[in-house]
Amino acid sequence: MSMDKKIMIVTKKGREEFYGKLKEIAKQLPEYFVMIHQSYIVNQDFIREYSYETVKMVDGEELNISRPYRKELRDRIKQYRKERLNVSV
Repeated sequence: MSMDKKIMIVTKKGREEFYGKLKEIAKQLPEYFVMIHQSYIVNQDFIREYSYETVKMVDGEELNISRPYRKELRDRIKQYRKERLNVSV
């Protein structure tokens, strides 16, 4: 998550904060991370469910999906589930 120039990374072990640009971080992440908003990148392994406008994470947090990212997110989730989880979509 990004707020101004501050990046917050949420992991199983807690949260870490530092200064940087989210788009630069995105370039370094594996393909199963997906940008859903200019301020959010999520790990698809931790998406419990998604709709047209939101994703619900396994911890219950609900995040908005920005309009420019909606189609790409749907396509990437379908592809991810097909390849990694062998699930028909």
